[in-house]
Formats: sequence, C-alpha cells, structure tokens
Amino acid sequence: MSMFTVKDNGFRQYIKHYPLTAIFVSICSLFFIITLLTGGFSKENLITLGAYERNLINDGEYWRLITYSLLHSSLLHFTLNMFFILILTRPIERVLGSLKYFLFVLFTIVFSSFMVHILSKSGIGLGASGFGYGWFGMYFYLMLKFHKSFIKHDKMLIFTFVVLGFITSLIPGISFMGHAGGFIGGIIFAAICFRNENQVKNFYANNEETNIQF
Repeated sequence: MSMFTVKDNGFRQYIKHYPLTAIFVSICSLFFIITLLTGGFSKENLITLGAYERNLINDGEYWRLITYSLLHSSLLHFTLNMFFILILTRPIERVLGSLKYFLFVLFTIVFSSFMVHILSKSGIGLGASGFGYGWFGMYFYLMLKFHKSFIKHDKMLIFTFVVLGFITSLIPGISFMGHAGGFIGGIIFAAICFRNENQVKNFYANNEETNIQF
C-alpha cells in the first residue's frame, strides 16, 4: 500500500497528525490573502511583503532568505505548491517528529535561497518551491539508498515527481537554482537523519489499515 495513502478523514484529523504542515500552509495562505489585499502581485508589493531581493539581502535584510518562501506570484503558483506540500509531507512529518521536521523545513528554505544568492543572478524570488523540492530530494535519496523498502508504485511516483519537477524548472521565469538548492538540501538532510531502513519502513507502518490512495 502506498505511503502516500490518504488515511486521515477531515480537517481536524489532518491538523492533529500533521500540525507543522498545517501551520506552514496556513501561514502561506494568510500571506496570499495579504498579497491580494495590499496591491497584488506587483514586484514592489512582493518585495515589501518579504520577497527575496539580492540587494536588500546584501544590505542586511537576511530575514528575506526565509520569508520569500511564504509568498507566491499567482494563484496557480500558490495552488501547485500547497498541493504538493500537503501530499508529500504526510509520511515524513510523523516519522521525523516535530523538531526534526521543523529543522528540515527551515534548512531547505534557507539552503535554497542561499544557493540562489551565491550561484544565481536572480534579483527577486519567492515561493515555497525550495521547500517542496526539498521533499523531492529527500524521497529520491531514500529511494536510492533503501530501495527495497519502497513499493514499485511509490518508486514510480517519486521518479515521476522528480523528472517533471526538473522539466518545469527549465521554464523561463522559474528559478532553476532555487529548485536545485531545495533538492540538494533535501538530500543532505535525509543523509543526516535517516540512518537505518526501519525509519523508511515506518512510512508504511503509519498508513496501515487504509485503502484510499493518492
């Protein structure tokens, strides 16, 4: 049975089992509403709200290395990022626990923006994609290292996510380095936190006795 199986019925159960994901998505949703109410998706408004901006970070506004991840440039951008985060986080939040999961979120967000800052010429950036690609990197690493613990369905799903993710990263206007930074950050964090196969097997243990699949 897929580790991406939908086990929890209802909003309250989701919050109970995946509180940090629910908080992150709620904050992103709040920032999306604020964006709409304060001037929309103009460059000036997004920078005011906390988007990544190279010169401002060089001037000491380092908090933008984090707050950029809470903002989005369109409804489609916001919807796609939230969808993948809600789907991909389930197996790992409960296995890692709150502290490690929080550190994973923070690490991938900062690592992604740091990679952009040192290896890209992008002037402005925003979106939770760095965090989202962190999931791709983590799952990809774990699938390669502990491939016997993943069922065929999940291997194909993860591989498809990674391939499509990097194809879309080549679209003009999308930060390839931001995505790549999140992906690499996810690999690094997975290598540190997942040392034995039983941890990966717990992905499936959390989804026993359920038959609704993503």
